[in-house]
Amino acid sequence: MLVVAGLGLAAAIMATGGDRTRDGAVPSPLAPGRSLTVATVEGALPLSGTRPDGRLGGFHVAVARAVCARLGAECRFAMMAPAELMRALKTGAVDMVAADVVAWPDETAGVVLAPPHARRSSLVVARAALVDEAAPAGDDAPPAGAEPANLAVLSGRVVAAVAGSDQAAALRGLAPAEASVVLAERQAEVLRALREGDADVAVLPLSVAVAFLMRGEGAGFRVLGGPVRAARAGGPVSLAVDPGDAALARAVGRAVIDLRREGRLMAMARDMLPLPEAAAPLATVARPRAARP
Repeated sequence: MLVVAGLGLAAAIMATGGDRTRDGAVPSPLAPGRSLTVATVEGALPLSGTRPDGRLGGFHVAVARAVCARLGAECRFAMMAPAELMRALKTGAVDMVAADVVAWPDETAGVVLAPPHARRSSLVVARAALVDEAAPAGDDAPPAGAEPANLAVLSGRVVAAVAGSDQAAALRGLAPAEASVVLAERQAEVLRALREGDADVAVLPLSVAVAFLMRGEGAGFRVLGGPVRAARAGGPVSLAVDPGDAALARAVGRAVIDLRREGRLMAMARDMLPLPEAAAPLATVARPRAARP
């Protein structure tokens, strides 16, 4: 069994170069015609979920499809709640997870993480009046983009996040004890709670938050503080692979590195993550390391 940390696998692959076919492609360790069952999360566009045309889409889904194409395999997606992802992988119900998987020991122990394909941050989105109430004035104002260190303004407010997500875990360290925390099954339900007045604040993946704020439904809401990267709300994002299939893990890792070096990951992010130019560095694709002399 191959169990490694994501960056360790990246370094090992980059150092050895891996096996290649004559045309430079990654040789597939899979039997011809094999399909891979990939777990992802519904209702989390632009990261993953069902698009208005009824087709599955999103950045993590596109990355998984590109990896499957490199391996000559068919991707079959299984939609599930964030809390179920790692359990499904560890029990062999799925071959791979394509979602906002950040390497936290209690969640990802015993699974194989591919080299990171993105870096995730979270945003606290609140009603504009709350943001104004929380903003210090004068010399006490934090620098632009600072993380929200003091969320005392949320006392007595309803704060929403997705159950089993890193944002929900981060709430334990961010929200005051007097806040009411509501956990939903999907990101779409969190956004609906904001729109319909059932929640005052939400902790969301940065891409989901920015997409919401850029649409008309985000009118009347603003970001409270800067991107949240601590308290489990941020970090490198990787595909997670069945720990019992070492050959598959190595091939997935090589495929991610190739997609990154070719600029495919950056192109997918630009096409699918609706981020204004100023926000682009906050949801970056993990860049390749500089070539060694």
